[in-house]
This record gives sequence, structure tokens and C-alpha cells, in this order.
Amino acid sequence: MAHNKNGDTPLPIDMAAIRRTVEVMRAKRAAALKSDNSDSGWLAGLVERDLDSYQEFVAQLRVTLDPDLLGYVPEMCAKTLGDTRTTRTLIGDQQVDTPFFHHGDLVVKGDLGVGAPFVVTGSVTVDGVLADCGPDSVVAIGGAVKARGVLTSGEMLVMGDIEADVVYGDYNDNTLHAGTIRARLVIEDDHETIATVKADLYFDLFDYQGGYGDGVQEQLRAFLVDEVFAADEDEDEEMFDAGLLFARLREGLPVFRADVAPEGR
Repeated sequence: MAHNKNGDTPLPIDMAAIRRTVEVMRAKRAAALKSDNSDSGWLAGLVERDLDSYQEFVAQLRVTLDPDLLGYVPEMCAKTLGDTRTTRTLIGDQQVDTPFFHHGDLVVKGDLGVGAPFVVTGSVTVDGVLADCGPDSVVAIGGAVKARGVLTSGEMLVMGDIEADVVYGDYNDNTLHAGTIRARLVIEDDHETIATVKADLYFDLFDYQGGYGDGVQEQLRAFLVDEVFAADEDEDEEMFDAGLLFARLREGLPVFRADVAPEGR
């Protein structure tokens, strides 16, 4: 996978302008909640220091995070930057390990791995797999996400909808927030999903039980190709392996049985 150092000059930030934006947003939130808005002090804290770039601004999300207010981050950036948004296209597989910011839409012609704070004010389209890596990653996307697969173990917030073949949440310290998830397969493997889910096959936290929930393996076996199952030292039969599934998604290989037609979502 090609290593991406963001490949551009950091975007300068006007701290006075973004502070004004934050004050307006905090006032509106206080009015809506009919409170003193004390819980959004986190927003003010994000703009307290003098910073040189939006990349420095989003880097703070690695050390300070309020998941309930994360959606305000792409919004405040978009409002401050106004109509300067652009569509950026990255060619080939990308691995983002330094704080990333883009105002507008992002298109990746390959897979996208995220191991750092990552903020896009518009939508993100990935030809392959979008995968984050908690706790190093914090993903906040102001628009929608479209990818072949979404694999998340960190805090991921998508203000719009997610459209993918497979959406898989792993690890219990963070959550996946989205509007509506439309996918053939959605699995919450000890990773809470806060979204409306429209999927052909969906296992929530309580159904999946680490893959050992009642009837889980049988349903997956009827739905997925044999190549995504592997021997399990604790079981007499092969078990579903998410690593094998996402390896095939990255390679562009089929993961669903040919005789299982997608349902309308």
C-alpha cells in the first residue's frame, strides 16, 4: 500500500474566523437545548490555542475527543472556509498516518487506510476498502461514504449515509455513527453502531456475540463464499474470518454466494 503523507502544503487556518464560527454554533446549540451550553465547552477548547493549519486543528482529536460533538468539527470547518471546497482525487491505495484534512469531497481510486485524525467536510468515495485504526484514528466526514467495504475499530462519524457491500465494526471502545447504512452485510462485533441499518444480513451487538451467537455461523455460511471461513482452535468446524473477508474485498474478489441475490434496500 502506498504511504500517503497527505502530499500537499498544510492548509492555513484563520483562528479568529473559526472562533467566531464556534461561538455562533455554541449559541445556537444552547438555544436549541434551552441550557447554558456548558457541554459544548469542548468546542471552544478546540480553538483555544493559536494554530497554523487545519491539519494541526484536527490533530487535537487524537488527544481530546467528545464523540457526541464530533459532528460539529467538519461543520465548523466548512462554515469557516465557505465556498472554497474542491474535489480531491487520490490514485492508488492510500495509508494516512498523519492528520488529514480536506474541504470538499475526497475520491480514492484504491483502498484507504486511516491511522490518524481524519476530517473531510464533504463526501468520501473509496473504490475499495475504507479501514480506520482505533485509537489512533478519529474519522469525521461531513457528507456520505461510499466504499466496497468499511472496517472500523475507532471512532467514526459519517454525517450522511454509508453505502457499501460490507460494514464491520470491531472493538468496544468506540462507535460508528452514520445516518443510514445500506449494505449487504453489517456486523457489530462488540462495536456499537448508531445508525439506521438497511442490510440483507445484519447482526447487532447482542445477536453477533463475537461470532458465537445463536445461528450466526449458519447464516453467514449460507450467505458468504467458503473462502472467508477458516479453522478455529476452539471449534470443530470452520468459522467466519473477517480478515479473510476484507482481504477478498481489497483484491476485488467475490465474497457473497452467487445464488444469494441482493435484496432491495
